[in-house]
Amino acid sequence: MTSQKRNIWVLGASGYIGSALLRHLSKDAGNRLHLLLHKRMPLHMMESYSAFSGSLSGFDPLWMERYPPDVIFHLARPAGGNKLTRQIAAYKGERVNRRLANILSRLANPPVVVYVSGSLVYGNRFSSSPAAEDSDPAPTAYARWYYRNEIPWLEARRKGLLDVRFARPGWIIGPASWFRAFFWMHYLETGKVPCYGDGKQLMSLIHVDDGVALMDALSRQGKPGQDLNIFSGQPITHHTFVEILAGLLGAEVEVLPASAVRRKFGHTTAEALLSSIPMTTLHRQLYENNTPQYRNPQTILSDIVRLLKNEQGVLAKTP
Repeated sequence: MTSQKRNIWVLGASGYIGSALLRHLSKDAGNRLHLLLHKRMPLHMMESYSAFSGSLSGFDPLWMERYPPDVIFHLARPAGGNKLTRQIAAYKGERVNRRLANILSRLANPPVVVYVSGSLVYGNRFSSSPAAEDSDPAPTAYARWYYRNEIPWLEARRKGLLDVRFARPGWIIGPASWFRAFFWMHYLETGKVPCYGDGKQLMSLIHVDDGVALMDALSRQGKPGQDLNIFSGQPITHHTFVEILAGLLGAEVEVLPASAVRRKFGHTTAEALLSSIPMTTLHRQLYENNTPQYRNPQTILSDIVRLLKNEQGVLAKTP
C-alpha cells in the first residue's frame, strides 16, 4: 500500500478497534503515526510510533502544533460501569471533546476528524427502514450516554469549523471485545452458543479488519462532512448468526429469554444485545472501491473462530 504522506493521530489506539486500525495504518509507509494512549498503557509496546501517555482532558495542545495532524482517528471514549458513572463520564466526555474540537479548529490547517461511533446511535429499527447515514439519531443502550461525546463534533461541523466524518460500525466481529465476552466465553464455559432473546433482532456485521479499512477509506476518499455506516452484506437475524456460529463449532444453541438476559447482564447491556439495527448506506461507490475481504457472515465467523481456536491451542493449560 502506498499513498501520500500523512500525519495521523490515533486517539484510543490501544483499544479493540484502535489496535486493529493501528495495524492497518502501519502497513502504509506514508503514514506517520502519533498515538495518544491511556496512562496505564506500557509505552514500550508502542515504541515504533510517536506515543504520548495521558488523557484527552489533560492533553497538551502544543503537541498538535509540533506534529500537526492531517487526519485524526478518534476512538477514545470515557467509560462507566453503571448508570451513574456512565452519566458522569458522558458529561465529562462532552466537555473534553469540546476542548479538543476547539484546539483543532484553531490550527493553521485543521485536520480531517474521523470519529468512530456506533450503530446504537440509530436505535431499534425494522427491516423495512434500515438506518442510513442521514437517519435521525435515536440512541439506545450505551449510546444514550456516549452520544453526548459526539455533540461538540456535530456542532463544529455545523459551524464549518472542522471536517468531521462519523464512522458508524455495526457489529464489528473480532477475537476480542463483545464477541469474546458474550459468545466465545459462554461457549468455552458451557459448550453451547447463546441465543439472546427470541433471535429475531437484526444484525449488520463486519470483520474487524474490513471495518478499519473502511474507516481509513472514509478519511482518504470521503467528502468533507461525510458519514459512513460500516458493515458488510445484508443484515441477518440474530438467530441466523447463532446458527452459523454453532455450526462452525459443532455446538448446540442455548436460548436465553430476554428476561434472563436482563437478569444476567443488566438492563443496558441486555438492551444492546437485544437491539435490532439493520443498516444500509448512501455511499455505495465507496464500498465498491473498497471491497471487503470477508463478504458474508460465514466467512467472517470462520476466520474469527480460526483465530480463537489457535489462541486456545497456544494458551491451553498443561494437563
